[in-house]
Amino acid sequence: MIRAAAPHLSRPCLLLLALLLGPAPTLAAQPAEPPPADPARPVPRLAPAPPGAMNHLPYDPDPSPAVAPPRPAWQRRDRVAYAFDKPSLQIITPAPDLSKLCRQGRFNQRIDMAYRAFGPGERPLGVAYGFMAVNLIDPLNRRQTDTVYFFRDHNGGRCQVFTARLDDLKPWFVGP
Repeated sequence: MIRAAAPHLSRPCLLLLALLLGPAPTLAAQPAEPPPADPARPVPRLAPAPPGAMNHLPYDPDPSPAVAPPRPAWQRRDRVAYAFDKPSLQIITPAPDLSKLCRQGRFNQRIDMAYRAFGPGERPLGVAYGFMAVNLIDPLNRRQTDTVYFFRDHNGGRCQVFTARLDDLKPWFVGP
């Protein structure tokens, strides 16, 4: 049909034109009807559930207290670095200049709560080390190698930084 309409075009041009135009429209486009059901082929159906099967979960939501909880995955480790036996503010000291830099985003933890410390009944504090800048972002190079930095409210405008000497914290260190 295209060849009759444009006899001067070459064969590759005709193929390209046919691809661009698509199939020729039909005069009476009928909506597609589903094929009639074949009475010889039965319609597949699910088997009925046994009585009471829908009332149970695939696990026990309230396990017996005698059963030990499952161990956490090896990728997730509790990294509690320090557990204080008295309130943490009796051991660590506030650092207002570093707190200001923390609020400005210039002295922060690399990963929030990657290492944690806490006192009795307190919220955990994030921990970063000055030696080799472990978990510490410090573009101004304000860190000291013998100091441990503690962060409270790290991701907000109320960030507080506390410091303590590494040697003073040895009694509260929780090893791996």
